[in-house]
Amino acid sequence: MHSRKPIIYQIIHIFTFILYVSIASAAVPSQAQDLPTPEPMIEKEENNVIIMGGGHLGLIEALLTHLHAKENGIPLRITIYEKNGSTSQTTAANIWNSHTPDEIVSVVPRGKELEEKLKLKFSDPGGVRVDDVFGVNDSENSKCFIEQVETYGQNENAHKKRTEALLKLGKASMLLWKQLYDTADDELKAILMQSNFNPCCEPDDDSKEFLHKGYRVDLIYSVPNAKEKASNMLEAYQKLGYKNCKILSPEDVAARDPSLCQFCGLHSTGELGKRQWNEDSIALWRPGGCLDTQIFLPKLADYLEKAMGTYVTETGEIRNCFQLKFNKKVTSVIFSHFENDQVNIEGLKFADGTQDENKGKKITYIFCPGESVGTLRDLGFCEPAYAGFAGASLFLNVPVSKNVLQIVGEFNHCMEVHKVGVVLAWQGRVREGNLFLGGAGTKAYYGNQEPMIDQEFAKNRNLLQLQMFNDVVPWLVSIALKRETAGQIMTEEDMAFLEREGIAKRWVGRRAVTYDGFPTLGRLYYRDLLVSNGRTTTHLSSGGGSFSLGTALVSCSALFPEQVMKKLLQVNLSPSFVQEVLNYADSRRKAEHTEDLSN
Repeated sequence: MHSRKPIIYQIIHIFTFILYVSIASAAVPSQAQDLPTPEPMIEKEENNVIIMGGGHLGLIEALLTHLHAKENGIPLRITIYEKNGSTSQTTAANIWNSHTPDEIVSVVPRGKELEEKLKLKFSDPGGVRVDDVFGVNDSENSKCFIEQVETYGQNENAHKKRTEALLKLGKASMLLWKQLYDTADDELKAILMQSNFNPCCEPDDDSKEFLHKGYRVDLIYSVPNAKEKASNMLEAYQKLGYKNCKILSPEDVAARDPSLCQFCGLHSTGELGKRQWNEDSIALWRPGGCLDTQIFLPKLADYLEKAMGTYVTETGEIRNCFQLKFNKKVTSVIFSHFENDQVNIEGLKFADGTQDENKGKKITYIFCPGESVGTLRDLGFCEPAYAGFAGASLFLNVPVSKNVLQIVGEFNHCMEVHKVGVVLAWQGRVREGNLFLGGAGTKAYYGNQEPMIDQEFAKNRNLLQLQMFNDVVPWLVSIALKRETAGQIMTEEDMAFLEREGIAKRWVGRRAVTYDGFPTLGRLYYRDLLVSNGRTTTHLSSGGGSFSLGTALVSCSALFPEQVMKKLLQVNLSPSFVQEVLNYADSRRKAEHTEDLSN
């Protein structure tokens, strides 16, 4: 590996994309094998699941339910109701999932930190406040949320315990993603490969120095005391049991990922082979992976429809066992009362005037509203103080000639890039013959308002993202803008050009966040009455992708512990820890109640 260093640094001073000649060949996924179409099964009333929300969490809940039923030979029917018109309109399909054990705690501030950052404008370092949107900061919802944030921030011990629980749950989720890939059938495994799945895990000794084997390069720049920040991050990963974490030199970064050669040259000094990072810049070798949900979600839905097959109704009609129904916004829930202070869900009503009533049928309802903040409360369920945090994303889809593609055709990396108050999760690679780069990150407090693409936050943050793209991979932005851009400040005119050319796509959406930054999992309560056949998995903020497997299993354990406990034990989550998480995640919780809640 040392013999390549002089070659790489000579290339820095030549037209930048030529350096990609040195990128190692990537493995080509094998062709997916068609699954046999299951024989139609006779309709039964048991083993019916209805999921509200067809984003990442809803589809993962469906997948896990299907895999359990398949393993145990249980007939199953799943219906998902999604308010959007397609999976491409969901939040998960417009952000670039970074798989790390700390994803859920690393983007939206929590505790006292959130209290302080709510006072700072989003464009100030670390700030999250917006002032140009009516009703964001002075609505009753905002007052309740901020009051709970302030109360929660006074109990540092409770905050520390919740953070430790989230990190442990995060590591288990990373193991579950690796297990899902390792045990998947040929078709599901091919879908994961096509969706740029890279695991976050401890690599084998033979592969511990290579990208896409469980670890990745993350960058910090324009940050005072960058080395101290990196050291603190590595210490946290090492405490979680990740043994190969370290600081990388500029030469190390260039050797592992030649696409970052320009960044190394611009942010380091010294002789060739002995370069040192500038004081405000550094690189980490840390556990991390990714998943392209823009590709994954529609393919997963198609997979479930095919894998689950069909059933025959009492009238002889053949229907799919898995159905994903779009444009079906749930507006209310139909309940019936039982004894012992419990209620049962018997149906749903939709915004289009229709309803799905299942009186007398044995059905489990799972609510995964995701970014639709306040949905649980609007449907009559208990819900902890919540708010929406707007997040912006940007991706570039850059057409290139066949000659250029031959040179850069193996460009492929995922990473996080840190500046003061900003963390961008991104993926860059060749996708469908074009150079693709997507980045998402930076948040602003939006209360219960819906962010819009023409508001100050979205425009400002998208331009910041373009600037960070140019700071890190100026060779790619140069190709997109058709001029040399290294060291240049990106402008609104640059963004407008990229949008006109169909190269850049801007997006803004929300993440649902509770006052304590903890997800809401497990049992539901309607007017303080226990719901006998319903549960929820929601409020995961930016951890909805990376934490989805772990949180879905923990949520399921609240109703059916025997169904998931074996799998939870396999990733070192004991029954007592799972109960601890369910207590923290209780949908009735309030900041003044820091002790465990019981059912």
